Amino acid sequence: MLREIARLVLVLGTICSLSAASLAYVRTSLADRIEMQEDFYVRGPALERLFQRPAQELLAEKLTVPVGEEAYPVFYLLEAGEVTGLAVEAAGKGGYGGNIVIMIGLDPRNDSVLGVEIVSHSETPGLGAKVELQGFRQQWTGLTLDCPVALTGDGGRIDAISGATYSSEAMVDGTNQVVLLLRNHREEILTLIGQRSTDPSGGES
Repeated sequence: MLREIARLVLVLGTICSLSAASLAYVRTSLADRIEMQEDFYVRGPALERLFQRPAQELLAEKLTVPVGEEAYPVFYLLEAGEVTGLAVEAAGKGGYGGNIVIMIGLDPRNDSVLGVEIVSHSETPGLGAKVELQGFRQQWTGLTLDCPVALTGDGGRIDAISGATYSSEAMVDGTNQVVLLLRNHREEILTLIGQRSTDPSGGES
């Protein structure tokens, strides 16, 4: 009896191990395709609104910049050898429903913000979800990266959404992640873009 049980346990363990290995292999082999689909359907619309260009064109120019435990997707516009636009994605922490993932468009020639788009969020409809409204997001247009961004209650320029302070703070947190990224890694990012523009393979960093 014990021998039969042991054999059954061995068979079930083998089946589970093979199934897990198969699933891991499938996920690994499809990882690039999954990322491409996520870029096109999730990030693509935000990029199109920021730069008024087709998503296919914008998504082709992508870097991933690791900073500590975070990895920031960075998209860019390159015109006549000059970087005329950057779009950096960051997950603003502290939202009422979790992180608010934003995409900030920047003009690296004068370090000004072109705009901010919402990539994804889980905020409360009618309250925190108002971060999507143009009237709220337009406060980012024209901001400069020479100092951290803050809510007016903290001495800054961003008016919080009434009844949705957590959501507003998450937007500011994501913005300041981008501010720090550009402050500390600007030259690295521009160098990587320059290398990619002269590399026929166009490999992602």
